[in-house]
Amino acid sequence: MQVQEVSQSMFSAVGQTSTPKMGNQPGMGDFLTMLVAQLTHQNPLEPMKDSEMMSQFTQLNSLQELQAMRVVLDSAAAANQNAYAASLIGKIVKVAQKDGSNLEGVVGGVTSEKGVLYLQIGSQKAPLSDVIEIRGGAG
Repeated sequence: MQVQEVSQSMFSAVGQTSTPKMGNQPGMGDFLTMLVAQLTHQNPLEPMKDSEMMSQFTQLNSLQELQAMRVVLDSAAAANQNAYAASLIGKIVKVAQKDGSNLEGVVGGVTSEKGVLYLQIGSQKAPLSDVIEIRGGAG
């Protein structure tokens, strides 16, 4: 019986998925690289059991689904925060400033810079996260 060597090229196309990779977390390509190394260096008299391999694939699939869910939840949270900031337009807010003083006034608009939402209060802008009081609309 002829046996072919398991090579990296057999798995290269499979490792190229569109699953989001979060920071330093491993992705499908990293998993397949480890699996190929494990199969290459295993003891031929005691090969990996099918159940072990299926367990690893199941864990990888769960990880990918969780990562995809996190992307969706992060997007929903950002949309919710944008809607909340927009709902403050026309309301009177008090914002704690870095120098210890408070800025108070009617919110005239909302801007976003580098992922941070700012409320436009008169000629100044203040981060949404620094709001300490909200009151009904102006007069």
